[in-house]
Amino acid sequence: MNYKIQLISLIFSFFYGILFYATSYFNYKMVKNCNVVLRYLISIVYVFDISLLYILLLYKINYGVVHVYFIGVLLIGYLFGWYNLKKIRKYCQMIKGKLKK
Repeated sequence: MNYKIQLISLIFSFFYGILFYATSYFNYKMVKNCNVVLRYLISIVYVFDISLLYILLLYKINYGVVHVYFIGVLLIGYLFGWYNLKKIRKYCQMIKGKLKK
C-alpha cells in the first residue's frame, strides 16, 4: 500500500472517529429511556453496524486492510469529537437559555 492510500485511510479514520462519537451520543440519547434488554440489544446492533460500515468503507479505500494505527487514529478522532462536540453542545444550550429569557 502506497503512502497516498495510507494517508487517505488515516484521514478517513479520524473523521470516522468523530462520526462514531456523534452517532454514539445520538444512540445513547435514543435508548436511555428504554428497558435494559432492549437497550443492550440496540447497542449491540449499533456497534455491529458501525463496525461493519467502517470495514466496508475502508475496503473501498484500501481493499480492507486494517492496521493498528488506523484504529488508534479512529480513537483519537473519537476523543476529538467528544471534546469538541461537548463544547458545542454547551454553547448551544447557553444560547438556547438566553433566547428563552
